[in-house]
Amino acid sequence: MHSMTRTPGALAILLTLAACHKTETVPTYLVVPGITLQATDEQGGSTSKITEAWVTLDEKSVGVWELPARIPVIGDGSHTIGITAGIRRNGTFDDRLRYPYFTTWRTTMDLVPEGAVDLAPTVQYQPATFFTERFNDAGSQLLAASSSDTTLILYSAATDPEVLLDGSQCGGFVLDLTNDVVVLQTEQDFPGASGPVYLELDYSTDVELSLGVSYIQDGQAGSSPWAVILPNADAGSVVWNKIYVDLSDFFNRAGFTGRDIYIAAQLPSGRSRAAAYFDNLKIIRPTS
Repeated sequence: MHSMTRTPGALAILLTLAACHKTETVPTYLVVPGITLQATDEQGGSTSKITEAWVTLDEKSVGVWELPARIPVIGDGSHTIGITAGIRRNGTFDDRLRYPYFTTWRTTMDLVPEGAVDLAPTVQYQPATFFTERFNDAGSQLLAASSSDTTLILYSAATDPEVLLDGSQCGGFVLDLTNDVVVLQTEQDFPGASGPVYLELDYSTDVELSLGVSYIQDGQAGSSPWAVILPNADAGSVVWNKIYVDLSDFFNRAGFTGRDIYIAAQLPSGRSRAAAYFDNLKIIRPTS
């Protein structure tokens, strides 16, 4: 029986191979609490509801991660990390996509296996055309339709600070047994578009909202509901949320002119009061 001996050189090679193997399989963790939007006043402010991160390492995908996230990546030394912000389209839990109007955040850093790196990604808007209503002026671009027996209310810091999202003025409505229907609409006659079109809205509501579209087709005025915004607050309380509504098909469709949007609600049976609040309404479409 012969024993096996290793020379010092052979032992060094084995240790080196073991170290390389460990480096190649032990991840560095990217810790991403959230993604922040930086937007101008002309772009309607910086509120966002970014729920997912599409992550790349040197332009190769390492998956989609729900935020907050702790993301394992394999590598050693300098690498480029890319993070693209994702949203839930039309407020639907399982319809998630990279928001087409956000930029991708990138950084180059040294990865250290078994380590963790805290990241604070920020994104901006891509060049686009913005329609915004922030409800900060004396009037509003959401007007009561002829079928509405309720008008928009503007809530200010001086009179109703407890309902405001960011300390500045917001809009909303109240329904009761006397005034039980509201239809608030734009009168912008938006032109058509080629490409993605999204409506963003901060809201708090204790009543179901119908977000709809109106248009002219073959000389006839028409309208139809487009998305439902479910109540997110208990009666009498204010809980702010945000929704991204995909209007691409409506704006891309040929044969329509005079495009506008509306928000409607009706007092539910058995209730004597309902209320909703809005802020930072945006319609974002490609630049012509």
